[in-house]
Amino acid sequence: MLNFFKIFSYSTFLIFLLIFRVVGEEVKPNRIEVIVNEQVITNYDIIQRVKINAILRQIEISNSNYEVFINTVVEELISEILKKEKIIEYDISFTKDELASHENRILSNLSIEKNKLKNIFSENSIRYKNFETYIETDLKWQKLIYGLYLRITSVTQIEIEELKNKIPDLTDEIAKEIIIQKQLDLKSEKLIQDMKNEATIEYRS
Repeated sequence: MLNFFKIFSYSTFLIFLLIFRVVGEEVKPNRIEVIVNEQVITNYDIIQRVKINAILRQIEISNSNYEVFINTVVEELISEILKKEKIIEYDISFTKDELASHENRILSNLSIEKNKLKNIFSENSIRYKNFETYIETDLKWQKLIYGLYLRITSVTQIEIEELKNKIPDLTDEIAKEIIIQKQLDLKSEKLIQDMKNEATIEYRS
């Protein structure tokens, strides 16, 4: 991981060139690229998220993957705006301990300490606050999905046994948790797609 981070300065330069190519020949700071229910996504938002995702996923942006990568980021930012609208609708909140636990879990999965990640972000002109906002939205969205759908999910013993046949080391409890999470993920994806279908989304050329 560290070797990747050391070479990321070059990737950052490449990212800026690629972003400029995508949004047009004339690039203005904070140019509006997408409007979602009257909320805007700017080229700055896209650049920040592209760099964050490239670092976290250890993906080097190149001529062959930049268009797919940026399109994915734009769809991700659209989804986040819609998630925030739904979060506000249901008045979802969290405690400081819940947020700290969620952030630590994400950093643990990335196998990196917070201060190291902050330094990497700083070296690549990324605001750590943008990452924190992503974490906060992710936590609230998880709480919303659990609140809406957990009580109506169910798992059969047949499903548990089928999963354990694929992964023999699983206990019944862990297998059940995995199946429930998959069901909740599907509910989440469907809700987001439904919101996109109902939203007013304008892509600026």
